[in-house]
Amino acid sequence: MKGIKSVLSKLIILAITLILISQLFIMTREITWHAILSTVNDIAWWQLLLLVVCGFLVIVPTIFNDVILKEWQDYHLSLRETVQRAWLINVFNINAGFVGILSVFLRRIFYNDQPRKKPIKPFVQMYILGQSGLLFTSIVAFIVLLLRSTNQLADQMVWLAVFILIAIIVIIVSFTKRLNTWQGLHIKVCYHLIANAIVALVAQMILFILIGRIIDIHLSVTNIMLSFIIASTVALVTMTPGTWGSFDVAIIIMLSSFQVTRVDSFIWLILYRVTYNLVPLFSAVCLLFFRISKRINDSFRGVPHYVARSLAHQFVTVVLYLSGFLLVLSGTMPRVAEQIFIFNHLRSWPVTYALINQLPNILFGFLILISARGIANRVKRAYGATIVILMMVSVYIFFFYRYLAPFILIGIVLFAVIFSKQTLYRKQFIHSWEEQFVDLLIWGTLIISYLVLGIVNLPTVHHHFHHAETVPSFHWWYIGLIIIVVVAITGLLLSKYLHAQQVPLGVAFEESRVQKVLEIGDNHYTNLIFLGDKRLYFYQVDHQDVVGMQFRIINNKAMVMGDPFGNEEYFAPAMEQFVNEADILGYVPVFYEISETIAMMAHEFGYDFFKLGEEALVMLDDFSTAGKKMQNIRSEMNQATRAGFDFKVLEAPFDHKVVKQLQAISEEWLDGREEKGYSLGFFDENYLQRGPIAILEKDGQIEAFATLVTSHTEQQMAVDLMRFTKSAPNGVMDVLFVRAFQYAQDKKFKIFNLGMSPLANVGQHRQSFGRERLANLVYQFGSKVYSFEGLHHYKNKFTKVWQPMYIGYSRKSSIVAVMLGLLRIDNKGVAHAPKIDMRYTRNN
Repeated sequence: MKGIKSVLSKLIILAITLILISQLFIMTREITWHAILSTVNDIAWWQLLLLVVCGFLVIVPTIFNDVILKEWQDYHLSLRETVQRAWLINVFNINAGFVGILSVFLRRIFYNDQPRKKPIKPFVQMYILGQSGLLFTSIVAFIVLLLRSTNQLADQMVWLAVFILIAIIVIIVSFTKRLNTWQGLHIKVCYHLIANAIVALVAQMILFILIGRIIDIHLSVTNIMLSFIIASTVALVTMTPGTWGSFDVAIIIMLSSFQVTRVDSFIWLILYRVTYNLVPLFSAVCLLFFRISKRINDSFRGVPHYVARSLAHQFVTVVLYLSGFLLVLSGTMPRVAEQIFIFNHLRSWPVTYALINQLPNILFGFLILISARGIANRVKRAYGATIVILMMVSVYIFFFYRYLAPFILIGIVLFAVIFSKQTLYRKQFIHSWEEQFVDLLIWGTLIISYLVLGIVNLPTVHHHFHHAETVPSFHWWYIGLIIIVVVAITGLLLSKYLHAQQVPLGVAFEESRVQKVLEIGDNHYTNLIFLGDKRLYFYQVDHQDVVGMQFRIINNKAMVMGDPFGNEEYFAPAMEQFVNEADILGYVPVFYEISETIAMMAHEFGYDFFKLGEEALVMLDDFSTAGKKMQNIRSEMNQATRAGFDFKVLEAPFDHKVVKQLQAISEEWLDGREEKGYSLGFFDENYLQRGPIAILEKDGQIEAFATLVTSHTEQQMAVDLMRFTKSAPNGVMDVLFVRAFQYAQDKKFKIFNLGMSPLANVGQHRQSFGRERLANLVYQFGSKVYSFEGLHHYKNKFTKVWQPMYIGYSRKSSIVAVMLGLLRIDNKGVAHAPKIDMRYTRNN
């Protein structure tokens, strides 16, 4: 029986609601949207803004109820958290509340994490006292109507009487011992809740009255208040959810008794519902979405917010570029822009109209393009600049063209910029070659098209074109120079602002720090540090340098030369820290000539890798000149001995006479060519004084030499500079190498490194990457430029052991830009290598 009653009660409520809503449609069916929009268009923008603000303020008193509840029930919540929960509870209750059930239900959910002795009773008490405002005003209204029997609303007094009677019955029943409704309620809390209820209802009436004044309906304040109170009692008595339907029908009926037209009543009601119900409801939905997303984000360790911000960042970048392009286009070719199909259908966007003048559109367009590049590069300084520019554009569009749609679009972009603020983390802006190419393409297209249109409009050219009406008039050519100057100056200032505060990555060469890390661990490329053409990055543990890397900056690329050196245990965290710090400063590391182990580490940071070639390694324990394969080598060595060539290893420091001989050989060998650097040593006395030099001399004159470098960690010896005179016989370098192998064996080294053979064994398999297959073609057919295959063949006669070497580059970089960067830094980079500090001379 109870179940049947429950179902019937719900059906009755639903039926009443549907009847009231259908009645509302019947009452307003003769009202057209044209009549509504014409009235709304007469309302000033500041008046609409005032109504929206007041709609939010009206709900504020209900928030205080939950603040009182927090103190009363001793909830452990911050004020911010309390306000957020209160806003959600009260806004949803205002829109869908049903005789307190939703109010109690929502508070039970939102405060479920708080300690409670009686989980529901305080919420029921709050709801009942929350109706005291309507009860108080209903009594006042009933008395007023009783004293003014001639009032048009006198027939509606029955609703007030019914509500007052119901309220009295509820109050009497609530005091019965069986219910004991008011147990635990403090008298002070009771006074505060009652006062809040009265203030909240009065605030609603003030908003309703304000709307009537704005739409220019002249009705006394007393009659409006009486109508509002009666309509509110009708809504509560009929128990419609959120008072939708019953309040609307009742207020229209009562306003019509004062000769207010149905159109005006309906507009009045629409504005009230929008400002009091819909706009706050939209804010509550957004707040609820934010809270749910935050909880989901916390559960999944921040990944959802990261993805959302990244998408917002991409959206902002695309929209900014598109907006900037369209604004410039609308300033340079307004009529042409109108004829484009897409633009012609975007009638609300100002680009579809010929503008009053060019300058604002072109200026704002190029500024947006510059800020878009800063946003795309995730530069912190671009955030404030972009906000200011978008605000200026929105003001310009709103006041000069008065279109609402683009104003809303700019607002969406502003919100997306604000939401994606955390994605802007870089401290400085560095314009990469890839980005310069894209921007040059965009800027060049816009500028060249503008200049071409100006030339087309010249009197001598103009008459040859049949469609001259589609291009700007001739006077644009005269003001073009002024526009270009203004845009150039403003764009330069914005660009300078984005490029400000340039912070270098790493530190300059400091021998003491280098030597301390090299004592921990070195490799066969660490000798290149002493060229002085690179910067250094040190990774510290307990404020002590344990790992180092050498690199040179070119554009936005930090070209790291070789593997890290120092303690191998910290290579991975050192590389990760280097990549992160470089990223914050706007640089993209590139790891050049690295081992397979380091390539795999780089791959963990999202790097691709590319096989550069292979290093030839002579295993000294197994090396011998015996056998048929080495017959030619033995012959060359015998000939060199008979010719009087002697092999020696000179130890530093070298006297001036020796250096002069070496310099003469080097200059003859270079034959006017420029010295290389970065990955190769160059001839410099300071650099040569750091290690031994193997020479072949005849009659006291040096004919060939090679600088020897060592790695005690890898137990390797290698050659760096190799130079010989033009008069030296064929095979002189073969002899020098073999003698150097024997010298390394005597020094107890395990490996002699002959250096890398570029592109050797790269892209030989059918399933290899396309870029490696292309490199293989270069290897096979590029002998006219550089004998890759010949170099590999030469080294292969000394050893069959080859170690692959790689280049690791970020997926954010183009491989073309990376290779271009390597070509650009393949030079000395400095005038002289740093002088040796004798305190740190190493024994080789």
